[in-house]
Amino acid sequence: MNRHADFSFRNLDPIFASAPTRSLTPESRIIIFSDLHMGNGGKNDDFRQNAGVFSSVLEHWYLPRRHHLILNGDVEELLRFSLHSIQRQWHEVFSIFDRYRAEVGMDRIIGNHDYPLADVTDLPFPLHDGLRYRIDDEDVFIFHGHQVHPRYVSPKKQRWINFFLRYFANPLGIGNVTVSHDSRKRFKTERRVYHYASVRKVLSVIGHTHRPLFESLSKADTIKFQIELMCRRYTESDGPVRERLAEQIASLKSELETLRGDPHFEESDESLYNANLVVPCMFNSGGVIGERGITGIEIEGRTIRLVYWFDATRSQTYLRYRRFHAEQLNGTSFYRVIIKEDSLDYIFARIRLLS
Repeated sequence: MNRHADFSFRNLDPIFASAPTRSLTPESRIIIFSDLHMGNGGKNDDFRQNAGVFSSVLEHWYLPRRHHLILNGDVEELLRFSLHSIQRQWHEVFSIFDRYRAEVGMDRIIGNHDYPLADVTDLPFPLHDGLRYRIDDEDVFIFHGHQVHPRYVSPKKQRWINFFLRYFANPLGIGNVTVSHDSRKRFKTERRVYHYASVRKVLSVIGHTHRPLFESLSKADTIKFQIELMCRRYTESDGPVRERLAEQIASLKSELETLRGDPHFEESDESLYNANLVVPCMFNSGGVIGERGITGIEIEGRTIRLVYWFDATRSQTYLRYRRFHAEQLNGTSFYRVIIKEDSLDYIFARIRLLS
């Protein structure tokens, strides 16, 4: 075990052992969002462009459906802005959080950008390093993700990051979206979380890197696997089924080409794991500061899904793909798309067998 992997285990094992533990039941409904990076409403506030989508789906979709809300770190951008200025600007969003706490339940997990909250003595909510959900004898381990890197848990190094963001990144207009796209350190973080989760045989849900992941696969990897599966089914089919598969393969190829055309896409970095068998142990809720929308992880009963919310006035990409069913939030231009979903029983069976 190298020193970085050793640090990950030494740091995450105590968090896992001490995390509040709940049971997942058939009635459980959970929505996990991370990386809001709420600021003061100014030009350097990354939350601003998706604030309308986020607050609307919380208030008018998940709250009426009684989803327990988990905010998995980096809710307030406290390395750039004061807590008072953030609360003053986004008081309506904080009011929605209050409703969740009073009506259906909410948990806050600390991240590396809202870690100063740990020193606030009069918070109206408990602040966790992580959470555990038990389903039979299996564990879903939810934590922000920065804990696998020494840079983010060293107070001295964290102060330097704070200094850089507040006095250099802010004046230069460098946002968290830009940092997440340009920094290859996110791949190191994901590899460390993947290694920890596969060795410990747990299903880990993180944020931090802003990249949605489902069953340890990136979007590009998922599309490639789907194309391969459909090609095999194509050779075994005929008639209308074969024609439909040909259309779906063409659509997936188009989607992959569009993804490769994204200036932030790096093919060499998309596949994280040099392994013949990928263990489906790591999930990432992505973030609320996406350029075209927000992503989150839903858990409903024994099903887990990665969902994407977008504003059709800004992007209609997913309205054009037939394989996605876009569901509209009544009275708005906001749509929900299930990117991928699977049974927790099936996922845990693969974790046990493949780890």
